[in-house]
Amino acid sequence: MIIGTYRLQLNKNLTFYDVINHLDYFKELGISHLYLSPILKARPGSTHGYDVVDHSKINDELGGEEGYYKLINEAKERGLGIIQDIVPNHMAVHHTNWRLMDLLRNWNKSKYYNYFDHYNDNKIIFPILEDTLDNVIERNLIKIVNYHIQYRDYLFPINDIGIEFLKQKKCFDSSCLTKDDIKRLLSLQYYELTYWRESPNYRRFFAVNELIAVRVELEEVFKESHEKILKLPIDGYRIDHIDGLYNPKEYLMRLRNYSGENKIIYVEKILQLNEKLRNDWNVEGTTGYDFLNYVNMLLVDGSGEKELTRIYEEFVGKKMNIDEIIKESKRLVATTLFKGDLERLSKILGIEYEYLVNFLTCLNIYRTYIPDDDTNSIRVCDKEGKIKDTKGIMRLQQYMPAIYAKGYEDTALFRYNRLISLNEVGSDIRKFSITLDQFHSFNTNRLNSLSMNTLSTHDTKFSEDVRAKISVLSEIPKEWEKRIRYWHDLLKPNIDKNDEYRFYQTLLGSFDGFTNEYKDRIKNHIIKAIREAKVNTTWENHNVEYERKILAFIDDVFSNDAFKRDFMTFENKIRYYGYMKSLIATVLKFTSPGVPDTYQGTEIWKYLLTDPDNRIPVDFNSLEALMRQLPDNIKNLDISDHRTKMLYVKKLLKVRKDYLVHSSEYRPLKYGYIRGKVTVLFSPIVTREIDEKVVINNHSRDLLRNEEISRGEYKLSELIGLHKVVVLVSP
Repeated sequence: MIIGTYRLQLNKNLTFYDVINHLDYFKELGISHLYLSPILKARPGSTHGYDVVDHSKINDELGGEEGYYKLINEAKERGLGIIQDIVPNHMAVHHTNWRLMDLLRNWNKSKYYNYFDHYNDNKIIFPILEDTLDNVIERNLIKIVNYHIQYRDYLFPINDIGIEFLKQKKCFDSSCLTKDDIKRLLSLQYYELTYWRESPNYRRFFAVNELIAVRVELEEVFKESHEKILKLPIDGYRIDHIDGLYNPKEYLMRLRNYSGENKIIYVEKILQLNEKLRNDWNVEGTTGYDFLNYVNMLLVDGSGEKELTRIYEEFVGKKMNIDEIIKESKRLVATTLFKGDLERLSKILGIEYEYLVNFLTCLNIYRTYIPDDDTNSIRVCDKEGKIKDTKGIMRLQQYMPAIYAKGYEDTALFRYNRLISLNEVGSDIRKFSITLDQFHSFNTNRLNSLSMNTLSTHDTKFSEDVRAKISVLSEIPKEWEKRIRYWHDLLKPNIDKNDEYRFYQTLLGSFDGFTNEYKDRIKNHIIKAIREAKVNTTWENHNVEYERKILAFIDDVFSNDAFKRDFMTFENKIRYYGYMKSLIATVLKFTSPGVPDTYQGTEIWKYLLTDPDNRIPVDFNSLEALMRQLPDNIKNLDISDHRTKMLYVKKLLKVRKDYLVHSSEYRPLKYGYIRGKVTVLFSPIVTREIDEKVVINNHSRDLLRNEEISRGEYKLSELIGLHKVVVLVSP
C-alpha cells in the first residue's frame, strides 16, 4: 500500500548511512516509501547521480552495495518501501565509464560498439575542448599519461595503432613528443576531440556533450544496463527521461517483463495540460507535473490577468506575444544547440534542414509515439507531407523532447515573466488560471490513480513556497505596480527591464534575508536565468559586461536601505498570504486522488530556486527536533512556524492512510470536495474574505484544529479560518 513518497537527493552529503540514521523520522512523518535519486556508480563527486558511469555497480560514494542493502533492510524493518530512480537514456563521458573506454580503444571490435547511440562514423567526435585542437596542443593541455591521452579532467585510452606509433617514437609521455607527434597520435584514435562549440556525432541528453546516450532499445543493451538494478529487492522504479528512448512502450513492456508485475513503475513524463498518460504503457503514473501545474493555476486569481499583463508590458515597454516567444525560442535552440543533430537527421529523413526546423518549431507536443500513434499528430506540422520514413521518424522522436524542453522550459519560461510562479515544467504560459470546476474535472479523471501529486522536485524552477508567494501578486496587482515602479525609480538600474521585472518577483518569492549567503544564491540564480533566456547573454557566449551590470544591480539592492525598508514591508505582507496559499496546496496534494510526493525538506517552509540551489543539503537533525516539538493541533502555532506546515503534512498523511488510500469517491463542492469521510474546504483567494454560506451535513472533526464541528450552516470564512483551508473528518 503506497501512502506517500519522500524524494531524497543522494550524494556525499546524504549517503545510504545518513538516510538510515533518519529512517525513524520518515516513519514518524507518515510516508510509506522513500523515493531515491539514482544509486548506480556516477561520475566522481556527482551531486545528483544522473551521470552514470557503470550500470553494474552501486556508487561507493553513497555507501556502496553493502550500504544500499543495509538501507533496504533497515527501511523494511520500519515498514518503509523503496522507489528507485533509474537512468536508462544516457551515461557520462568519463574514464571511469569502462564500457565507453572499451569502445574507444577497440572500436567495432568492442563488445560495446552498439551500446552507445553514435552514428557509426569512422570515429566518435567529442566536442569538449575549450579551444581549437591546434591551440589546445599549443598550450600543452594535451598530455600522454600511462597509455592515455589526458585533457584537463578527461582521460581517453590510446588504441593499439596509437601504441605502435608511440613504440616507433620510443616515447610514452609528452616530454619527448612534438606537437605534431601529439596531433598525429590523436588522428590515429577512434575518437576525435574538438572545440566544444562544434557538434558531436552521438545522441546526447538534451545538449549536454558530457552525457552520451545509450541504445537501451537493443535487448542485449537493456539486459546489461539493467542487470544490477533489476536484482535489487525494492518496490519499484522511477524512469528518468522516458521520452528520450527510441520506443518508450517497448522499453516499459520489457522492464515490466523482467522486473515482475508487482513492481511500481513511475515515468518522468511531462504531460501537457490536456494530455493523458498513454494507457498502453502499463505504468502506475507520472512524477506529477500535471498536478503541480493545475494547483499552480488554481491558486492564481484569474481576475488579475488583464491587469498583470498590462503592468508587465508597460514596465518592459512592449507587447509580448507568447506564441511568438515560444516559437522563436524553439527555433533558436533548434538552429544553435541542435544544429548538427538536425542536419544529420534531415539527411536521414531525406528532407531539407530548414523544413525540419520549421516542423519542430511548429510541433506543440513534447514528442509523438510512432508507430503506436497514427501519423496525424505529425501531419499537422508536416505541411508538405515530406516526413514519411518511419525509421527516420522513430529517430527524430528522440530529439523532439530535447528541442521542446530546451526551447520552452529553458528559454521561453525565462523570457516571458508576467507571473513567474506559472513558469514551470509542464506548464502552458498562455494559460493564466483555472476554475475550481476545472480542477474538479482534473481530479475526477485521476480517481483510483497512483500517479504522483507533487509540488516541488529537483527539476522545478522554484519550490512550492516560492511559487505560492509570487502567486499572491495576482490578487493585488495595483499594489504590486506601485512597488515595482517605486523600486525602479529608486534604484535606477541599468539593465534590461524584463530581467529587472523577473528579479523583483524572484526576490519576493525566495527572500531569505539581506545576508551575504542569500545574495550569493540570488546572484547565481539570476545569472542562470538570464543565460537561459538567451537574450542579453548565454551559456555559450557570456556577455561579461552585461552580467557585471546585473551583479552590480543586485549589490545595490542589498545595500540600499530605502529599498530594503520598503521591500521588507511589502514582503512581510506577501509572505503571510503565501503561507496560506502553500498550506492550501499542501492539503490538495495529500487529499486529491493520486500519491502525494514530498521533496526533501519541503515539509517545512522552504524557499528554493532552480537547481543546483534546490539540492542544498537538508538538516534532518533539525527536522527531527521539530518533529519532537509538534503539538496536537495548530491553534497555538503561528502560521510562520515551521511546525505548522510539518503538522499539516503529518496529519494529512495519517488521513490519507486511514480514509483516502482506497477511496474511489470524489464529490465536487463549490469551495472544495468530499472524499468519503473527508471534506476539504478552502478559498483559493487569500487576500479577502469569502462570506458565502456552506452546509455541513455530518458532525465532523476539524483535523488540524482538533475541534468538533456540528451539522449546520456556516460562513466559509468561519470554517477555513486564518489558513483559508480546513479538513473535516466525519465519524
